[in-house]
Amino acid sequence: MSEPLLDELPLLPPPPPRRESPLLARSPVFAFLVAAVCGWLLWELAPDAQYAFSSRTPIDLGGPGTYAFDRARDNRLVQVRGELADAVPVTVDRTGQARTVGRLAGTNLLVDRPGRGGPPVYEGRLVPSRSRADYAPVVSAIRSRGSALGDTWLVLRDGDRPGDRWLSVAGSALLLLLLAVNLRALAKGLFD
Repeated sequence: MSEPLLDELPLLPPPPPRRESPLLARSPVFAFLVAAVCGWLLWELAPDAQYAFSSRTPIDLGGPGTYAFDRARDNRLVQVRGELADAVPVTVDRTGQARTVGRLAGTNLLVDRPGRGGPPVYEGRLVPSRSRADYAPVVSAIRSRGSALGDTWLVLRDGDRPGDRWLSVAGSALLLLLLAVNLRALAKGLFD
């Protein structure tokens, strides 16, 4: 018996080139634009996503005569007691929900609470400073009534608790995935 020579064996064709997934193939310009939009949306959702994971134990800011606003932290769950002065009824445009925004008597703390009344104990989110501009029309209305509301005011959104809304967390996760895909496509388009 003779062994076949290597020259006589048929050559196998090379494997086909690996095709790039159309999902991951992007124009660098398009990838940059999508990454920029994702980055901006992540920046906008960051406070809500952070609040979803914050402590569920409220920071006690005290009551009349014993307020401790030095303990107040933006975007955290806080609790405070006291009567509302200069309350303004408002309606949320998007949902039509009736709310009341009033100044905690003797302070620069605005309380945004659902409905039109309730006990003088408020527990909720201390709104981040960059979101306080949404309350400018209410502040103007309160000041027009003669209230001595200072220039540095805080807003407590009563009833807003950490972990109640997970849409911002899910949205942030999806945006992070889109950002990663487009940053990969941008890097590949620029460096290949």
